Amino acid sequence: MTTKIVPFPTKNENPWEEVDRLIRAYLAEISADSYFINYVGNRMKDFIETYASKSFEPTFNLVVPPNLSQEQANALLLSIDKGVQDTAEEVQDMMRKIIIERLHLEIEIYASQKNIKYRLC
Repeated sequence: MTTKIVPFPTKNENPWEEVDRLIRAYLAEISADSYFINYVGNRMKDFIETYASKSFEPTFNLVVPPNLSQEQANALLLSIDKGVQDTAEEVQDMMRKIIIERLHLEIEIYASQKNIKYRLC
């Protein structure tokens, strides 16, 4: 089975509305059945609103020695910033994968209930 890469939104848009639009467009590629698109699309929207739209704000209780030079303090801040950015990217990538897996599961559940076979893009 080949995997279709779905680009996720980046700037100046409500990302979850755009994800909903992308999911429904993907479903329309699988089937023109509007009931199928709305059923699976609404279940995915509920899933995203419940589990995937929560913000993640890490907090640190970082003990810093009082005798750090300005250069060391700047290097520490840059290191922390990079670590937070890398972690945010990993969390975002993980959420994309979870959403795609859930979408495929919802399609399989619907197809099983209706005794239909869909070919996933």
